[in-house]
Amino acid sequence: MPKICETCNKNKAQIVRPKTQKLICLECFYTVFEEEIHYTIVSNKLFKAGEKVAIGASGGKDSTVLAHVMTTLNKRYNYGLDLFLLSVDEGIKGYRDDSLETVKKNQKTYDLPLKIISYKDLYNWTMDEIVGEIGLNNNCTFCGVFRR
Repeated sequence: MPKICETCNKNKAQIVRPKTQKLICLECFYTVFEEEIHYTIVSNKLFKAGEKVAIGASGGKDSTVLAHVMTTLNKRYNYGLDLFLLSVDEGIKGYRDDSLETVKKNQKTYDLPLKIISYKDLYNWTMDEIVGEIGLNNNCTFCGVFRR
C-alpha cells in the first residue's frame, strides 16, 4: 500500500524530507520549500522593493532552481524586485558553451534580462590565454580571484 503524504494527507508520498524526516508528496515539498524561502527573505529583510538583484546563473541545477524560485516568489508576493540573470564566461574553450545555452533558455523561460560578463571584457584576458602564458600550474588561482 502506498504511503500517504504526512502534510496534505491525500497524495502519495514521493520523498522523505531531509529537514523533518516527514514523508511528503511533490506538491507539498514545492509549497514548503517556497514558503521557507519566502519566510527567510521577509524575516531577514533581504531585499527592498525597487532593488536590482542579480541571480548568478551558471546553467546548472542550483542556479536554475534559484531563478525559478526568485521569479515565482517575486511575482507571488510582489517584492518589487528587478531581477536579472548574471553569468560569467571565463574564456575556456568548450567549458562554458553548453551551460551558457542553458542560461539563455532560462532567460526565455523566466522572462528575465541576461547579462553575460567575460574575463576578456573585464581583464582583457581569457583563461585560455592565461594558461597559454603560465601553463597549467596555479591557473585555478587566477580563475578564482577573477571570479570574485
